[in-house]
Amino acid sequence: MISAPKILLFGGTTEGKATANWLNDMGFTFFYSTKMSSKVMVPEGCEKLQGAMTAEEIARFCQSKAIELIVDAAHPYASELHWNISSAAKKVNLPLVRVERGFMEPVEDPLVMYVDSLAEMVETVARQKADRILSLMGVKSVSYLHQALQASETWYRILDQPASWKLAQESGVVKDHLIASMAFENLNDAKTLIQDHQIQLLLTKDSGFNGLFDHKIELARQFNIPLVVLKRPPMPDYTCIVKCRADLRKFMQQQGDLPKADLAHGFTTGTCATICAKAAATYLLTGVCPTNETVLLPDGEPCAMAIHTQGLEAGQAFATVIKNSGDDPDLTDGLVIGCRISYNPLGEIRFVEGEGVGTVRLSGLGLPLGGPAINKVPREMICGELSQLMDDYEVTSGFDVSVFIPQGKRLAARTFNPRLGVEGGLSIIGSTGRIKPFSSEAYVATIQRQVAVALDNEGTHIVMNSGGRSENYLKRRFKGLKPYAFVQYGNYIGEALKAAAQPGIRKVTMGIMTGKAVKLADGHLDTHSRNVVMNKGFIAQVALHCGYDAGVIEQIENMAMARELEKIIPFHMEESFFKALKAACYQTVASLCREFELEILLINNEGTMI
Repeated sequence: MISAPKILLFGGTTEGKATANWLNDMGFTFFYSTKMSSKVMVPEGCEKLQGAMTAEEIARFCQSKAIELIVDAAHPYASELHWNISSAAKKVNLPLVRVERGFMEPVEDPLVMYVDSLAEMVETVARQKADRILSLMGVKSVSYLHQALQASETWYRILDQPASWKLAQESGVVKDHLIASMAFENLNDAKTLIQDHQIQLLLTKDSGFNGLFDHKIELARQFNIPLVVLKRPPMPDYTCIVKCRADLRKFMQQQGDLPKADLAHGFTTGTCATICAKAAATYLLTGVCPTNETVLLPDGEPCAMAIHTQGLEAGQAFATVIKNSGDDPDLTDGLVIGCRISYNPLGEIRFVEGEGVGTVRLSGLGLPLGGPAINKVPREMICGELSQLMDDYEVTSGFDVSVFIPQGKRLAARTFNPRLGVEGGLSIIGSTGRIKPFSSEAYVATIQRQVAVALDNEGTHIVMNSGGRSENYLKRRFKGLKPYAFVQYGNYIGEALKAAAQPGIRKVTMGIMTGKAVKLADGHLDTHSRNVVMNKGFIAQVALHCGYDAGVIEQIENMAMARELEKIIPFHMEESFFKALKAACYQTVASLCREFELEILLINNEGTMI
């Protein structure tokens, strides 16, 4: 039997829905509170609350329900709500956690002007003497701005919801000057409006990465028009501010044992894209979008997800979900992932470009050059679901499929995609549809793809390294090699060398830093700390056999980290210890390197190589 909720979560945002996933994965039940009606599907044992609450009402609710924790994941500009929550938490003496979205540092650009209030925004607009304005501020500011900006022609972008339409039209704005969207994940309509109406100035909030503030800055720069930005309002004090699942998990563990001790599994970008494709196609075919959608994973098991946002207009439909990666430290956890579906006359399913999904520019990935980076299994999953819909509804036309990740372009630089020849965004991946927490499968698959790209582009020499720092050192040494020749193995040395054992690879240079070298020399092909720790006894034995005195051996036995070796024994190629360490590394990997020449380079923290 599931216990009564002891957590009050204020959501209504992307962060709110992500936090609901995180709490559920940890085994907690909760009340999910929003001001407006919400279609969010809460897990079993949880309850939805609807309607604004004063500080006194929040406090009374917490007392009546024996709430033990309040989590504020509401919109950063919901200032009155934040202070009401804070006041209530203090009154009933409860811890208060803030789930905060990511924000950019203030932008130093003459086009971008920050203001502290709506009044200052209006004054700034007056100084700019703009006649045609586009507000991306949301519906709550429409009334004030409409009254204050009578001298200018202003268009207002609002959410396509009955409450938003009602509020905007009650403010006196004519319908033609309201641009409505079911979600703010895409700004293409804003681009069209800027072009068609010759917009001279933009208004917005500093809504962070989830609010696509960086995209709005790009809009201003693209069209060379000023952007006036309302700064974030002051926030109350919180017991703890978290920005991701790991932060929240750490805080909850500090409060006591988690209801679920096991780490949670998640779902791949491919599964999310398939859910969205099926929901959007259903919307396009029937005019009704499901509130949640179910698809089959490659092993035949069903997977269901709640739909986050949806829209239907001009012969196309879209749907989005909030990605739940489980307890794997995945870059895309909590992100919006979506898919647009439109008809095509060819009677086939085509994959076309989508915002934030990369474009394939190099061969070797098994994907069409110039097409979106949607891997084989996700393509098969999407095609399978859409083909079934086409049969069910006897559709003779085809579908164009545009998968999108609004934050994909920004995050792609933190992935291997640039070296794989995938430009401008993330990849839609996943071979099983699921994500195992801390699984090596995805990383090993990336290593294999990197080697495949190198081979397909006639790369015969691969330089392997453990991460960014060692790779930077190696790039200075091998300046003539293409970016795809550099392959990061992380901790999976054995798997990387197996991947390199392909016809056409003639030489592998493996750069390895001291901490991993002592583990590899000790016989471990996977050097992750969860599997193996530094063996000081082994290191001491190597030093002893090399003739180092008792003082050196004692220092080794008292080390806390392997890199301390570089202070105990001078790091240069004449030192017998490092010669012996390299020899032991070669011995560990010898059986994996019969197909190519192997060169091992020991690297210290300053980039010196042996």
